[in-house]
Amino acid sequence: MSTIHVSASLLAANYARMGQEVQRAERAGADSFHFDLMDGHYVPNLALSPDHLIALRAHTRLPFHVHLELENPDEVLDKFQPLQADLIIVCRDTLAAPSRTLARIHALGMRAGLSVNPDEPLSAALDYLSEIDLLLILGVFPGFGGQVMQPGVKRKITQAHQEIRSLGLDLPIGVDGGVNNQTAAELVAAGADFLIAGTALFQANNMRRIITEFKELARLSRSQHQAET
Repeated sequence: MSTIHVSASLLAANYARMGQEVQRAERAGADSFHFDLMDGHYVPNLALSPDHLIALRAHTRLPFHVHLELENPDEVLDKFQPLQADLIIVCRDTLAAPSRTLARIHALGMRAGLSVNPDEPLSAALDYLSEIDLLLILGVFPGFGGQVMQPGVKRKITQAHQEIRSLGLDLPIGVDGGVNNQTAAELVAAGADFLIAGTALFQANNMRRIITEFKELARLSRSQHQAET
């Protein structure tokens, strides 16, 4: 990607005023909204549902990206086709037949993403790079927002970037978990171009300033990295 994409994670939004939070993030310059759907089984938390997509669709024209943090993603995919979800991300370790699931997402008219947990090797996703539209590297263990980024994330991004380039693919690398104005530049320098942030955005007094800072830090980091290489 030539520009940095900033996706606002609604897990950190004020649930009592979600419509207003979505509008606030759009005005601040977010590029999309990230929905974490959690079932209390795959992760020890419950969060969001397909009904939130229905309720919030009227509040914004920005794309909706859905991360299925569920034990049974294949059983719920049909629920998202009428909800104008633009991208469905599935967790690699929940899939019995990844290629089949990814093909089904595409057949439903949506883009497909694949996520890799912090303790999961990148090799778990490498066979599917040509079948996805986003590779999502999780910086924290899924389930709760506001966590500190786990070690080894930047190294995994760099490895993914090298693999993608070697295959000649135009595949964005996303990061979710621990993304803030202290980590954004280093993540982009490592090869990320799709930043998902929740706490750093929705708990900020000035969300526009944070998003602008993300993009400027990322632009400078990328320019410096390209100059060095």
